[in-house]
Amino acid sequence: MSDISIIGLGAMGSAIARTLLENGRKVTVWNRSPDKMAALAGAGADTVEDIREAVSASPRVLVCLLNYTATNTLFASPEVAGAVEGRNVIQLGTSSPQESQDAEAFFNGLGAGYIDGTIMCWPGNIGTPSGRIAAAGAEDVFSDFETDLKILVGDLRNMGSNVRAAATLELAFLSRLLGIIFGSIHGALACEAEGVPVSEFTAILPPGDRAIPLTETINAGTFETISSGGASVDVAGEAVTGLYDHAISVGINSELPALWLDWVRRAQAAGYGSQETAAVIKGLRKAG
Repeated sequence: MSDISIIGLGAMGSAIARTLLENGRKVTVWNRSPDKMAALAGAGADTVEDIREAVSASPRVLVCLLNYTATNTLFASPEVAGAVEGRNVIQLGTSSPQESQDAEAFFNGLGAGYIDGTIMCWPGNIGTPSGRIAAAGAEDVFSDFETDLKILVGDLRNMGSNVRAAATLELAFLSRLLGIIFGSIHGALACEAEGVPVSEFTAILPPGDRAIPLTETINAGTFETISSGGASVDVAGEAVTGLYDHAISVGINSELPALWLDWVRRAQAAGYGSQETAAVIKGLRKAG
């Protein structure tokens, strides 16, 4: 039997599996696309063609899929649901606090222990001191995964038994990040209006600041190229929508995410959805 099974081998899932293998853990992997499993087989992973086999192969199951809807679809089949009973599951992905709570109820209903986690770093940070994961849910399940999670990141945060906590922390961090992005777009807009080169704005930003590639893109007009670590207008729109929906659902002020959402929708309506988030500025250059 393996120590842990990894379901989902995108960039993050593959980095997780490879890091665990490099640290002596016995890992079983499953992915809908077999080629991604083949790449890990050479590193020592056990590969299986059926997700039920992957779940059955280990007492612990780590799920790293595109979204929670995909997880629910895969685990809802009677064969997979039966295999997960008695096991512990951690799901590492982007979710709303409500989705995290629903996932706990879903897996507990299948007879499995569950904790919910969010990865607050890039795939390249996995296995390094700079990696960060926040996890929340049942303490005994967290303890069961703790050895593996400490292999994956230097900064492991146990958020306690409130299963909504990790997703909430990610929302808070996302709000800060989006504030930098949209605040910097407005800053660049002010520079343009006053005839000050946007490059001068870039020059006063601290090294490594998230706004640097954004303002460089605005200065160069290279909106069609997604900057390193950047995202498209459409991707930013999904993030802002998540913030807005959460604010509405819990009854807190939604004016700030509503403003950002309006900016994004203007850019999308103008056909800039696939361009770098900095392209939002093009819809704001005229008052309106």
